[in-house]
Amino acid sequence: MQSWFSAWLLCISGGLLPVVLTKAQTNPPPTVQAVVEALRSHDNSKALALAQEVARTHPHDARAWTFQGIALQGLNRPEASLRAFEHALQIDPRNIAALEGAAQLEFQAGSPDALPFLEKLLELNPDEQTAHAMMAALAFKRKDCATAVAHYQKCPELVERNVPALSQFGACLFRLNRAEEALATFQRIAELRPQDSEALYYLGLAQYQSHHNKDAIRTLLPLTEDVSEKEREAALNLIAAAYEADQQTPQAVDALQKAIALAPDNVDNYLDLATLSLNHEAFKVAVDVLNAGLRVKPDAAPLYLERGVLEVQMEKYDEANDDFRKAADLSPLENASSVALGISLLQENKVDKSLQIVKSRLAREPDDPTLNYLLAELLIRKGVQPGTPSFQRAKAAAQRAVRSKPDLTAAQDVLTQLYLRSGETALAEKTARLALASDHDDQTALYNLIVCLRKRGDQTELPQLVHRLTEITAKVREQEKARSRFKLVEEQAAEGSREK
Repeated sequence: MQSWFSAWLLCISGGLLPVVLTKAQTNPPPTVQAVVEALRSHDNSKALALAQEVARTHPHDARAWTFQGIALQGLNRPEASLRAFEHALQIDPRNIAALEGAAQLEFQAGSPDALPFLEKLLELNPDEQTAHAMMAALAFKRKDCATAVAHYQKCPELVERNVPALSQFGACLFRLNRAEEALATFQRIAELRPQDSEALYYLGLAQYQSHHNKDAIRTLLPLTEDVSEKEREAALNLIAAAYEADQQTPQAVDALQKAIALAPDNVDNYLDLATLSLNHEAFKVAVDVLNAGLRVKPDAAPLYLERGVLEVQMEKYDEANDDFRKAADLSPLENASSVALGISLLQENKVDKSLQIVKSRLAREPDDPTLNYLLAELLIRKGVQPGTPSFQRAKAAAQRAVRSKPDLTAAQDVLTQLYLRSGETALAEKTARLALASDHDDQTALYNLIVCLRKRGDQTELPQLVHRLTEITAKVREQEKARSRFKLVEEQAAEGSREK
């Protein structure tokens, strides 16, 4: 918020001093006029000395302490300045000049302690735009977009020409699914920075999110050529989405192929091209794309998951099962925040160490559903086989997890896998259906149910379930893309707020 602060400081300083001067001229103590003159001439050292003398003579005069705060602020002594303003407010809690000064200092330091000063200012003057702008920025910092938007809407004159403010405003409108309003904000940024490729990219994103696909294509086309490789790759990926949404599939394919050539390590481009091929039932092309991605990124779990979905479509169930399991092995565990260390070690492939941690915690909390789920998952990853004591231990742990927390879908999915491995197809089907009842979009549960029905030769539901798996995978992928793109917008807004 540095760029805002300098502008607001000038604005507030211009408004703060007249308040003090008016009071001083109304009933000036003998030395107050000298303090005022020193401040007017920017002689802060002299002003501080004189204000301290006034405070010694009149210790309960809030003006004397406010003058000290202003002078100390001018001398770049923020801690002492804040103490002076706070002392003034102890004497006079409605002292607007001291409230403004304290709010500025806390805001400049990035402290949430600016909040009570700003709230008091708005209580005294609900139309104070600077206070609203600062409140909005603080809300954005703590990811409270509803509050940020509400305050930004109350300070239009301050926001209108301020790019960091507009960026935060637009990012929050995105998060609140108010795409049309966000579009207007990013259009304004592009007007202020017409040659800025980043501003054009986010305008194109806002147009795409608002379903103005032809406008998005026009905005993004210049960014597919005369910019850096990183910017070109990002623009090509986004323009491909706009082309496909505008039913220009060949152009979308071409854009994604160019993006892959520019950034072969970016898994997203392979996934998007494979998804596009899948949507047009070009299954073999999609598999070829994913295979190309896996040659470059052999540990990319999303590529295995997507390939598994395609293999289900092509009725290659054994290959699909291998790919789903590989994706599960590579992906970080979910629903396990209480055992973060175990997860961290597991992600580093330290399964034995993770087992030690989980077992030690289970000794203290034997019925904890998350810990029992983790124990079952870890034992599976260790390669337990049906008929062994370790396999029985894994199944018992998964069963305890499901009993303790029936809606823990991760545990239900693990238990289904264990039932399938031990040939208990009826139990596996029942558990898979329970998991789907808890989470209709559980891809693992849906795939497990498909496997169960195939094992018992029931073809009735299979076409519908395979279609549903494809739809859910596409939906999850789109949600991930939306989150990723919003994250870029949010990061850009946060970065812009730190510009000088």
